[in-house]
Amino acid sequence: YNTMENLLKPDFFNTSNGMVKTMMSTVISVTLPKTTNTKLTKPVNFTFKHIREFDPSGSLSCVYWNISKWIVDGCSVLKTNSSYTVCSCDHLSTFSIVQTSHPPE
Repeated sequence: YNTMENLLKPDFFNTSNGMVKTMMSTVISVTLPKTTNTKLTKPVNFTFKHIREFDPSGSLSCVYWNISKWIVDGCSVLKTNSSYTVCSCDHLSTFSIVQTSHPPE
């Protein structure tokens, strides 16, 4: 989705207080016809291109949209570099990447 990351903001991702949250990719939705999108027999991998500069001191999370917030259940980061992140998830949904980092002093 073009600019969906501006609507489904990283503020909807629960983290410890004081953390800075940044959307690092566009938002994608993945579905298959005639499925419920729950618990796949094999995980599916997605490669996301970063839409802004990656903070090496930050932490990346593969997230999916669940009604009103971003959550990580069933998704994990397989690998990442300064430009791309590969996520692995055991279900289909609407996905993105959120970076969390400590605020600058």
